[in-house]
Amino acid sequence: MRYVVLHRAGENPGLRLPSFAALTLIVCTLLTCSGASLATGQTSTPSQKTADDLAQVKASLDRGDYARADKDLRDYLANRPADPDAQYLLAYTLFRENKPADSLKAYTEAAQHRPPHASDLKTVALDYVLLSDYTDAEHWINYALSLDPNDAEAWYEAGRIQYTLNHFHPALDSFQRSLQIDPASVKAENNLGLTLEGLNRVDDAIAAYRKALAMQAESSHPSEQPMLNLATVLIDRNQLDEALSLLQRAAQIAPDDWKILAQLGRLYTEKGDFDAARRTLEQAVSLEPQKASLHFQLGQVYKKTGATEKAQAEFATTQKLLGTASSSAK
Repeated sequence: MRYVVLHRAGENPGLRLPSFAALTLIVCTLLTCSGASLATGQTSTPSQKTADDLAQVKASLDRGDYARADKDLRDYLANRPADPDAQYLLAYTLFRENKPADSLKAYTEAAQHRPPHASDLKTVALDYVLLSDYTDAEHWINYALSLDPNDAEAWYEAGRIQYTLNHFHPALDSFQRSLQIDPASVKAENNLGLTLEGLNRVDDAIAAYRKALAMQAESSHPSEQPMLNLATVLIDRNQLDEALSLLQRAAQIAPDDWKILAQLGRLYTEKGDFDAARRTLEQAVSLEPQKASLHFQLGQVYKKTGATEKAQAEFATTQKLLGTASSSAK
């Protein structure tokens, strides 16, 4: 999907600002990632009342009160329709309200009055991700990085996009660049591990996962992802006891994560604890009933325990879901 043609001064007028999901996250970056003011030298200095009005909106956004921010911004723009600061804020607010099409329109309007910054283009890339258009996402994140190569978060997002496209070598470079700028980024280290797995460098991947776990050892809010990813590799290597400990910790953090439950079900099956495997996989299926692989796993457990009719029902559901997925892909 392509949208309004926009261009920056001195640049190719063929530059197009992309989809609504893209334009949504732009202001997210400007407000929460860069922490910078949206005002530029291209706009006049706002009055104190104007500054106060927008400060109140930002406070509402910080609190997660998006409906209030939306209302206040629309009231504000009714009197100042060409104020780009408010337009970008409204676009971000609409994104937070999960209204990407409306958000895109707001971003497109804002870009008519002020060129997008590197942080804006980073969010354009992230919105393409929301649209599952990873090719355009990669284009825009690279453009953003060409304007600001010192943004650790942008390098991280570039790595995520490249990893999704199976561009593992560029992803490896992006995560390494992100870590050079922000060495304490657990998510970048964890995703570095995923990328190393994609390159079949499994020992290096394990080292990255362990490093990510060490980095968050003192955190009061650790991520379950390095635990899950390391445990998955350890199950492959039949190191079941350590994997079980990791998955149990991960499940405490994210008890409704079907991926953790799927790996726990797999582990219990490997250990021959079919009752625990059944309970775990039944929970996973209840959380993610449209996931064919979970029904297949559960069917295998039913089959091993002699529950033939239940196994056949799960295998039939598996085939039905796979057939549905195949039809939707045509």
